[in-house]
Amino acid sequence: MLASQRFENIIAITNERGFVSTKELSNLLAVTETTIRRDCEELEQQGFLLRVHGGAKSMKQKRIISYNDETTMNERFDLNGFEKEIICKKAASFVKDGDCIFLDGGTTVVSMLKYLRGKKIKIVTHSTLIANAFEDEDAELFMVGGKYIIKYNMSIGPITLSTLERFNFDHVFLSCSGIDIEKQMIYTTEMDTMAVKQKAFDLGIHKYMLVDNSKFQVKGFCNFISSSQFDGIISNQSDVYLEDELPDNFILVK
Repeated sequence: MLASQRFENIIAITNERGFVSTKELSNLLAVTETTIRRDCEELEQQGFLLRVHGGAKSMKQKRIISYNDETTMNERFDLNGFEKEIICKKAASFVKDGDCIFLDGGTTVVSMLKYLRGKKIKIVTHSTLIANAFEDEDAELFMVGGKYIIKYNMSIGPITLSTLERFNFDHVFLSCSGIDIEKQMIYTTEMDTMAVKQKAFDLGIHKYMLVDNSKFQVKGFCNFISSSQFDGIISNQSDVYLEDELPDNFILVK
């Protein structure tokens, strides 16, 4: 394949996906990763893409996501289903009988319930997704009220925050819209859900972020908190980052 043809293919693939790893481009175009890196360097100089750690990012792809960009929770359930399952199974392994835990809103966290089944624990949440999926006779569920947001299937606002202050948590399990690995910053798309996450975070002894690797290098409208403040960032393994390239608090599962 001529260099000009590779250039066209790399640009097309990167623009379509937003981000693509060097390894994947190498496999798709049947050339070495060294060749791909050299091609991406040339294309970056020409302004067609942006080289990032492990691959290339489109210059056209919108990467700062806000409230209006997000789909409803029901639309997200089928996205990265296997990844969410293995992440939740690992997260649930940290919970022991007698613990009080907070489960954030979001489809990533819902799958934890099946792996918590049979544990004598107290669960606090502001998410009706959690409440509707709860079927455990051994655990107790405390539902926090407030202003209800249909798009997110959860409660937010002053009533939610003041009610949360009544609890203390052994473990807090949160989700997010995106995470920047190099800057160690976690993002959300808006302020109201972020305030609930922050309140729960402040009330927890052990804090965990559950995030599948499709959210790596996705930037949200709001800066939430540094990933370094969590006991664990639980995610699935990525072709872009090797485990020894990630901060020590990353817990990768497969």
